[in-house]
Amino acid sequence: MTKQQHARGSMAKENRTKTNKLVLPQMGKGLDVGTAFIYCAQKINSQVSFRAQRDAFFDVEYSEFTQGILEKSNVKYVLGQDKIYVVGSDAMKFANVFGGNTRRPLKSGVISAKETEALPIIELIIKSVLEPPAEKNEICYFSVPGPPIDADFDNIYHQNIIKGFLEKWGYQAKPLNEGLAVIFSELAEDNFTGMGISFGGGMANVCLSLMSAPVFSFSVAKAGDWIDEQVAIVTNEPISKITTFKENFLNLKKSESSMTKTEHALSIYYDHLIEYVLDQIKKEVEEKGKIPEFETPIPIIVSGGTANPQGFIERFKEILGKTSFPLKVKEVRMAPHPLYTVAKGALIAAIADRKRTN
Repeated sequence: MTKQQHARGSMAKENRTKTNKLVLPQMGKGLDVGTAFIYCAQKINSQVSFRAQRDAFFDVEYSEFTQGILEKSNVKYVLGQDKIYVVGSDAMKFANVFGGNTRRPLKSGVISAKETEALPIIELIIKSVLEPPAEKNEICYFSVPGPPIDADFDNIYHQNIIKGFLEKWGYQAKPLNEGLAVIFSELAEDNFTGMGISFGGGMANVCLSLMSAPVFSFSVAKAGDWIDEQVAIVTNEPISKITTFKENFLNLKKSESSMTKTEHALSIYYDHLIEYVLDQIKKEVEEKGKIPEFETPIPIIVSGGTANPQGFIERFKEILGKTSFPLKVKEVRMAPHPLYTVAKGALIAAIADRKRTN
């Protein structure tokens, strides 16, 4: 990979709506740095606006002709020595056409050590959704995974790389635990007390909070990517094809008798993932020993792209009901917009931080 990089298709910023009303963005942004997608949240007038980009790339052989076609089509790419790395959502389209698999600049929630192109690619993808700061040192909270309990890595390097990108662009960057971001997003009426679970692409993140103070948080390395990899093995299909089907067509409410081989395999591994996460929560509670006495049963909020298929929350509740769960639960509910929950929680943290410092 050379130093030369090229980005196309940056998002245009509009100052007025079609009704000619002035658009007034509030200061502060929330950034969900996910393994599968990058999401940015910003409040404009009274509404929260989201921008998203797939966190993936696909390499094709370099030629001036191909480069010209990509430019005319406004496809984002990074230019290498003898390769063109198509990034974002277009990478998945290329992978499906060529029958190959996309590559990820992130692996299990953090920057991949195996991908030498990871840094310029993740920088380009984040920059495409974040846009320049609207004021000097605008606050941006970005998500980081909790301590992994089944993988041998820490997130110090990852956290500092992302923080460095944001600061280089003029932001005041602050990390936020991903599970806690779910709680910030959805549990204001419960005084930010309860459990947030984010089923992402690379990891599942869990946080138990008492009045916004984390009691414990952790991550597990089994999540959406793990499901896709396992299903690809047993069905002998490309991972990108499994991912596309899962994201667009999977319905976990279907009866087993009416499922295809791919659907049945996805159903089996979804069950295993839910059981695995609940088992890890039980172990964490038992090992911590001194869990605070909650005055009332707690809510559990579920979010994340892996939790997005139809029937996931029903499947989660069913498996939870068969588990000797160590905490009293008031309710289990899906976040209204599971793909955007972490970014929204990070935005809430940014806005609250700005109010405290002004």
